Amino acid sequence: MSNDKYICPKCNEKEGVKVLYGYPLPETLKAWQNKEIELGGCVVGGEDPDRKCMKCNYYWKTNENA
Repeated sequence: MSNDKYICPKCNEKEGVKVLYGYPLPETLKAWQNKEIELGGCVVGGEDPDRKCMKCNYYWKTNENA
């Protein structure tokens, strides 16, 4: 899994991680336990957030997947 961090638009800390949807594989669960990603669940909608700040727990949507 990627260790990329993103700047949170709410608290401006570089603690944002990707939110992944779908049934997690064992390596995905390990990345979640290491706080490298956030799990978003199995049901996906068009407006679901794709980032979460691990510091302030803010979720946001980027245009990256558009």
